[in-house]
Amino acid sequence: MEWRVQQTDEGYLIHDAALDVVPARWMFDPAALVEQGWVAARGAAGRGQVLFFDPPIPGNDGQWVLRHYLRGGSVARVLGDRYLWTGLRRSRPWREFLLTAEMRDLGLPVPRPVAARIVRAGPYYRADLVTQRIPDARPLDSRLRTEAVSALTWHRVGVCIRQFHDAGYCHADLNSRNILLDVCGRVWLLDWDRGRQRAAGAWREGNLARLRRDLEKRLHLLDRWHFSERDFAALLSGYRNPNAAPPADPTGG
Repeated sequence: MEWRVQQTDEGYLIHDAALDVVPARWMFDPAALVEQGWVAARGAAGRGQVLFFDPPIPGNDGQWVLRHYLRGGSVARVLGDRYLWTGLRRSRPWREFLLTAEMRDLGLPVPRPVAARIVRAGPYYRADLVTQRIPDARPLDSRLRTEAVSALTWHRVGVCIRQFHDAGYCHADLNSRNILLDVCGRVWLLDWDRGRQRAAGAWREGNLARLRRDLEKRLHLLDRWHFSERDFAALLSGYRNPNAAPPADPTGG
């Protein structure tokens, strides 16, 4: 996909070149989107919330997702949602937008990046990212809180992760909230903040281990969490042998 970047009076704007209109400042403002009636729903996303809203720009189908960049850990108590400015090409939204666009061009299952905004303030910046919402899809985390998913679905998750790894893409925070399952059985990987392309190495097994820790941790934190060792074995089967036939599953999952 082609994209455009322009300097604004507050920082920078990056957007899909296919948009008929350059995104306005208010399109990144949750209060303005709510006030004008564009917001359809809210959802959880990692450390914060996302807004699902109808595209304010004509000619765009489906819905968009607005995510504000938030820090985690102890540094968040000091800097909040501010990041140190070291240049456009080292900023979080620039890297995520371009990385996601690159993966999408390769046919990997990631949401289309729509626009990103960077707001400068002295030596710091704040930022937001807008992506295309995957229709009729739920995070794996949400599914496992209510029901078990089939061995076929776990197998597909493993195949999906292997696709990204074979292309050299390392997700910085692979967990059940960043894995999306749609009604057609397709698996998507979301939230590529701090993701990057790397040569093959131990990071691939590290990605899988991180996901496994996330899944196992929730067994102890939640009253209802439908996950077992058998499920992860099905995931690993898809990852280790992506070209093998998936397990038979009468429920469809």
